[in-house]
Amino acid sequence: MDRKTESDPVKVNEGFYTIGEVSEKIGVKPYILRYWEREFPFLQPMKNRAGHRLYTERDVFIVKKIKELVHQRGYSISGARKVLFDLLLGKEKDPRKLYINEIRDELLEMLEKINRTLS
Repeated sequence: MDRKTESDPVKVNEGFYTIGEVSEKIGVKPYILRYWEREFPFLQPMKNRAGHRLYTERDVFIVKKIKELVHQRGYSISGARKVLFDLLLGKEKDPRKLYINEIRDELLEMLEKINRTLS
């Protein structure tokens, strides 16, 4: 017998996902998702009466983008935050330009660190 029924509070509202479902779907551990919620202010899943997180399709999209930027492209958390702010606010349309600007910013940060080390 299928354990997921209409009386299951998480499944009543289609389009919402639990932290476990998002974790499995995206391929990151739940504690990483909770950490990202603290680091990315625009990632704020709703909570039901029991306090369980309910992720929307928008939240899942944001999580996918964070994973892509941090795990695949090698962005820092602050760099990924900046890129996502620009993307979500519609400030930057061309992703190649975003990537080039992020590389430039990271190179400038590295140059500052080198200069501080040499000073």
